[in-house]
Amino acid sequence: LYNVLSKGIMFGHQDDLAYGVGWKYEAGRSDIKDVTGDYPAVYGWELGRIELDQTENLDGVPFDKMKQFIREGYKRGGVITISWHLNNPLTGNTAWQPAPGTVTSILPGGEKHALYQQWLDKVAVFLNSLTGDKGEYIPVIFRPFHELNGNWFWWGKAHCTPEELKKLYQFTVSYLRDVKQVHHLLYAYNTDRFTSREEYLERYPGNEWVDITGFDIYQRGKDNSGFIKDISRMLTDLEAIAREHQKIPALTEFGYGTVPDATWWSGT
Repeated sequence: LYNVLSKGIMFGHQDDLAYGVGWKYEAGRSDIKDVTGDYPAVYGWELGRIELDQTENLDGVPFDKMKQFIREGYKRGGVITISWHLNNPLTGNTAWQPAPGTVTSILPGGEKHALYQQWLDKVAVFLNSLTGDKGEYIPVIFRPFHELNGNWFWWGKAHCTPEELKKLYQFTVSYLRDVKQVHHLLYAYNTDRFTSREEYLERYPGNEWVDITGFDIYQRGKDNSGFIKDISRMLTDLEAIAREHQKIPALTEFGYGTVPDATWWSGT
């Protein structure tokens, strides 16, 4: 990925092979392919609810189907990326229901640390089951704790210190890599909108723990020019940060709910 940075941009789509506008589970179908004639280069998937031993993720996609779709995308030469909206381990509520002390509770020595390890064990089993035709592991970009500078998730800015978030990120990588022997992951560090390079790097866990640097941004409202200005500034900062830290820059999530502007994709 690092070597092909100069060749252009790889376009991605979440749940691309599972469902789309007006269809679900039609073999070989993809909204991106319907529109452009080809599949996306990057396929995004989500592990939320795997920690609860459920058969479907929080978007209703069965995990066994997801494995099949991941293999399909990989066989086609695509890049696979996986996020995880894990439930709140302290309260049992969703990822979107923060509670004070959640991050502290799952760090080593915390009351929910063992539970968090058990959840990571389940993630490791899933990731280690992702193999190609020759039994080789399928490379995956893993994107934990995304939008970490927002306040809507339990791992967000208002609910833990920068130091606690860094420790959680480092523990997660170390546990999957060194304890569970998961060696086919690249790790993505992922903020939401940010106003400065200082804000972006405030919770950065360190170069040895990160492979990809990215941010999420969605357009809210009809101000296309404001969105263009915001995203341009952030992408410029992101590219500089990625260059300095020798990481791969990525626009990790973006969109415009229901796309009310027909020219948004081509014009904005």
